[in-house]
Amino acid sequence: MKILRIYTWALIAMLYIPVALIVALSFNDSKLPYIWGGFTYKWYLALFQWEQAWQALFNSFVIALAVSLVATLLGVFMAYVLRSDKYLAISQGAVVMPEISEALAFAAALWLVKTYVGVDLFGPVGVFLAHLAYTLPMAHVLLTPYIAYVGKSVVEASRILGASEMKTVAFVILPILMPAFIATFLIVFVNSFDTYIKTAFTTSPGFITAPILLWNYAARGRGDPTIYALATLMLVPSIAAAVIYFRAIKRYSLSP
Repeated sequence: MKILRIYTWALIAMLYIPVALIVALSFNDSKLPYIWGGFTYKWYLALFQWEQAWQALFNSFVIALAVSLVATLLGVFMAYVLRSDKYLAISQGAVVMPEISEALAFAAALWLVKTYVGVDLFGPVGVFLAHLAYTLPMAHVLLTPYIAYVGKSVVEASRILGASEMKTVAFVILPILMPAFIATFLIVFVNSFDTYIKTAFTTSPGFITAPILLWNYAARGRGDPTIYALATLMLVPSIAAAVIYFRAIKRYSLSP
């Protein structure tokens, strides 16, 4: 067990050391990443004046917010409808296929579909649909165990009292599942906010998101430390989502 404990903490350290280096470099007064020139805020001051970066962050935030809301709502309805499906294994496999397929192949497939359909969906609409196709299976997988948690007696009682199936979902099941709903919403939001590959295949030159901007600068070898400040700022939504997520999970586990 001691070896497993050491392995676990070593793995955690390997995951977070690169992130910690990015945060440290965002406060480095030197443009060279291997030379520590002292502590400074000037890269953050430069970031505040970088209009393209703020526009990219705004685009990422709006897309992630819309995708997480739609994906979570549709995920609830899909999990509820498919919970007693006769061909549950087949339907579950079909739903999660976009999630478990290789990301690059799925992004290329989206690009081909849009191209051969002949409809210009590149730009914000295309990015939204690509992110939704990617995150909806994720929301479905996350919510399915919680939907199964709701007892059939609760649903039957609501229907006996005269509520329609839609009202049962909206006013009985959703309030019970609110912690899971919040947790799924946040996980989908973070995944959509940070997604690069699907965005790269579906965006247009006039619509850029924060991951695309970050990759463009990193791939071209530009030594501007402002991208370190941008990368550090992009951690804030993820950290906030993680805190809210674990609080929601804790509340859910304590609920009767």
